[in-house]
Amino acid sequence: MKKIILISLLLLVGCSEEHTALVEHKSLDVVVNASGELESKTTAIIAPPSVSRMWQYKINFLIPENTQVTKGTVVVSFDDQKVSETLIDKKAELERAQKELENKRLKEEETEEELVLAAAEMDMEYDKAKRRAEIVDNSRSDNDRKKAAIDFTIAENDLFLAKEKLKFHRENTKLNLKLAQGKVDRLTAEVNGLLHDMERLKVVAPIDGMVIYKANWQGEKPAVGESVQFGQPVIELSVIEEMQIKAQINEPDSGKVKVGQLVKVVVDGAQEYAFNGKVESLGRVFRDKSYQDKRRIVDAIISFTPTEDFVARPGMSARIEIITNSLNNVLAIPADSISYQNEQPIVIVNSALSTEQRAVKVEQVIGDSAIVSEGLKENEELVL
Repeated sequence: MKKIILISLLLLVGCSEEHTALVEHKSLDVVVNASGELESKTTAIIAPPSVSRMWQYKINFLIPENTQVTKGTVVVSFDDQKVSETLIDKKAELERAQKELENKRLKEEETEEELVLAAAEMDMEYDKAKRRAEIVDNSRSDNDRKKAAIDFTIAENDLFLAKEKLKFHRENTKLNLKLAQGKVDRLTAEVNGLLHDMERLKVVAPIDGMVIYKANWQGEKPAVGESVQFGQPVIELSVIEEMQIKAQINEPDSGKVKVGQLVKVVVDGAQEYAFNGKVESLGRVFRDKSYQDKRRIVDAIISFTPTEDFVARPGMSARIEIITNSLNNVLAIPADSISYQNEQPIVIVNSALSTEQRAVKVEQVIGDSAIVSEGLKENEELVL
């Protein structure tokens, strides 16, 4: 029975113990709380290349996420079946065009030889007719002389026509061969373009960096065998040696945040890491926080200096306190020491002999501290 009474008394004493705190002058930081995640200052986005008449790209190969790659390494390749089929058709067209060009060249050369020979014959006939027309022989009749003159005129016209035919043929040959060669050149360019497209479907890293998969608007990351649309990001290469934080500032707090303000950063991981940082830039456009969360935010870029033992990874979450103002030597009390009566802030002051309720004037509440301007003095003890 005595033991029970003793235990009861001890419990009553324990319950009657009061937690207290002193009124003191101290410095407080006015902060804006935000969340964010680590990202690289230098990144490269990998998306399907622009290939004619292709809108859907099937992934054939995808390098594992978080792989550190060097410039020139193949990080993703897409199915080239459609390009390969087109390439086969274009190669066949090119072979036909090349044969047509060669046949046309041989035929034009053969025709030119015939025309050259005909012109040479006309030239011989012209020389004969000219000599006959120039013979001075009084024994010939007028009719013979007139006939010789007419034959010369005919031979002269025939020679002129033969030369004009040859000239026209040569000019026409140049045009025909130029058109045929143009077709060959066009098809050659198309074949080379398709070969280049097949190589471009094997996308290589433009920089050294770490591979991070880019999720689509549904939050799904790419995988081998799936198809993506033209322009859809598949991979982000991040230089992990140069990291920053992309913070999301709620719209009501955005007016308090300025470039150059100091920041306290806590990065979550296997253990927490605390760093000092600075606001480097603020976004100019407000947006929804996410597809599901319609709260309006603005992005802010925050630089920080990590410690040597911290291993940064893109996508790591961070808790951020942006210091918008610093208050020095203010009279502060714990915020949970304040109660309200008729909307008037009241605290309980503990003196050596008794306690009393006292009205105070609260200027501002910052975190778990409240700044008071009237009603209390330094080193007074408050009951929490």
